[in-house]
Amino acid sequence: MDQFRFQKAQAIRQNGGQPYAASFERSHMLAAAKALPDGKSVKIAGRIMLLRDMGKMTFLTLQDHTGRLQLAMKEEDLGKEQYKEMLHLLDLGDFVGIHGERFTTQKGEPTVRVKTWQMLSKSLRQPPEKWHGIADQETAWRQRYLDMISNRKSFDRFVFRSAFVKKLRDFYEKHDFIEVETPVLVNAASGALATPFKTHHAAYDMDVYLRIATETFLKECIVGGFDRVFEVGRIFRNEGLDPSHLQDFTMIEHYAAYWDYVKNMEFTEQMLSTVLKEMLGTTKVKIPDRDGKLIEVDFKAPWPRISIRKAILDRCGIDIATMDSQRALLEAMKSKKIRLDVPVEKLGLGNLIDQLYKKVCRPELITPTFITEHPIELSPLARRNDVDPKITDRFQLVVGGWEIVNAYSELVDPVDQAERFEQQATSHAGGDSDAHRKDDEFVTALEYGCPPTSGWGMGVDRIVALLTQQTNLRDVVLFPLMKPLGRTEKISEKAHTDNKKLSSLPSQPSLPSLPLQHLEYGHLLQGAHSLIAKHTDKTRTHLLATGAAMEMLAKKFGGDPATWRVAGMLHDLDWDHLEKDAEEHCGKTLEQMLAEIGSPKELLEDIRSHYADKYGAEHGLTTMLRKCLYCVDELTGFIIAVTLVRPSKKIADVEVSSVKKKMKDKGFAAQVSREQIQKCDELLSIPLDEMIQITLDAMKEIAGDIGL
Repeated sequence: MDQFRFQKAQAIRQNGGQPYAASFERSHMLAAAKALPDGKSVKIAGRIMLLRDMGKMTFLTLQDHTGRLQLAMKEEDLGKEQYKEMLHLLDLGDFVGIHGERFTTQKGEPTVRVKTWQMLSKSLRQPPEKWHGIADQETAWRQRYLDMISNRKSFDRFVFRSAFVKKLRDFYEKHDFIEVETPVLVNAASGALATPFKTHHAAYDMDVYLRIATETFLKECIVGGFDRVFEVGRIFRNEGLDPSHLQDFTMIEHYAAYWDYVKNMEFTEQMLSTVLKEMLGTTKVKIPDRDGKLIEVDFKAPWPRISIRKAILDRCGIDIATMDSQRALLEAMKSKKIRLDVPVEKLGLGNLIDQLYKKVCRPELITPTFITEHPIELSPLARRNDVDPKITDRFQLVVGGWEIVNAYSELVDPVDQAERFEQQATSHAGGDSDAHRKDDEFVTALEYGCPPTSGWGMGVDRIVALLTQQTNLRDVVLFPLMKPLGRTEKISEKAHTDNKKLSSLPSQPSLPSLPLQHLEYGHLLQGAHSLIAKHTDKTRTHLLATGAAMEMLAKKFGGDPATWRVAGMLHDLDWDHLEKDAEEHCGKTLEQMLAEIGSPKELLEDIRSHYADKYGAEHGLTTMLRKCLYCVDELTGFIIAVTLVRPSKKIADVEVSSVKKKMKDKGFAAQVSREQIQKCDELLSIPLDEMIQITLDAMKEIAGDIGL
């Protein structure tokens, strides 16, 4: 807050005025007032964007959502005292109400000569320098209101987005579609190959998911008798962040009974070409390619249609139709020297084909292009092709190297659908976190009968970004999710204080603050699963349990859950290979193992920090991640030991009290350091009971995966 501005607001109050008015009756918006003939009386309002004192006359520029208009305030019109008061009280950013008369200056500038003015809202902060715009992109995302105030192009971008969605709604209405709303909180996250967000429903005392698509419920509308439905819905997918992906985004989905995917392709061409023609007056637009270069494309129908098999074959010479297994495709890729940007060991054949296509084909598709005939493994909700059962009746619309639309002839055979859900569930259990989950309620709906149907989904953020020439989706989302400023620092101050309490551990470096983690490497999660499968046997349960507990602790403290999980999963990866040689633990063997997935040095350093006796001086407990790993490492091992002496050998039967009771028995699991576990109070400010409960809850969630 600017104290000088605040004092001006106080002065208005002391003189019987109100610096924050209840309302103001306008006769015209600024753009309309600007278009009026000279001599017309107006009452207008807006924010002061420019203010130029020229002695006995002051020029101001007002702005509202329709545009800008110049004002002229003269001492002879307002009176000497009121004019002086105006100069003292007004600042850039203030909202004012004006009563005046429209005229044109000698330079031809439409202007309003002010007769009276009223403070409507006093701005207490200095606006960005000269209102030239927000130079720092992150500030523009965090404080979108400043971005829109100072950058008219940014403001117009969001106006375009709103108008574009309205035009789509109008088009749907003209084609007999009905708009509906479906749940955001769901029991089973289905409808896409994606990892869901999970939350807890307090009233029902059960975990639920945020939807990853609106698909299954919209199809249930078709089962229930709707002929054509659509929804503009917010979607949530807990996966990677990059310029073309956000974790929460807007998608439009529609479903039409008695259509197939070919009819839907024709509808897509008609929809987008019509909407663009109505909005822009042309179907030709310039869009950025993946390098940011603007290229003119034409949305006029028809658009090219290419099978995914042909697209891959043309680009790299691999014929996916001859690949009958993941291993065969990996060998073919190796022979072509094609390396993907993601770990591939746990990907099924379908997802591997998808990643290959995204690597070698999609970035090159700039003009509107339909990609068709996707493999059955990649399309768990799509209808099998009648001629070739290995592919589906599906298409994707790709523009500017981005997937804009995904659509297909729907799978309405409940038996086939149930079988595909089972296959996807098996892939998920094997470590493919993006594999589809089972949705028994949806299968039940299909068993009542669903007519032939084709469905369609379009990412609103992506198409708007392309049409407004943006290369990052955050630039077309009004308020993109960002990590809160100051959150890490507040935790760090407390954690750093705790760090000074360490007595039995090697001394820690003195830091001004303690971050949550040095680096995010959650993208290695699939690779972590592959390393555990390859290198561990006896320690597998302990590693998975520690990974789950670290993920839950990350959510508590605000760290990156996937990063913390990876650290927990891999911290004792080398133990099975060392024949209990503790001196070699976290040494060269572990370093070589981690190199298999291209891990950063920070991961090895984070892992080494938990072996404080050997690496504490070099890699101290300098982040919350490291502190949590140090405490929870011994605790997960101890809980596993407690579980195995229970009659049922089930972790579901283990409670906090039983763990604490066993901790008092010095002869039980004597190799486990109770002191290290109990450091949770000093290092993390978590009571022992809470630490045990967090770890137990995390392990119980993955009881099936760890065999407990």
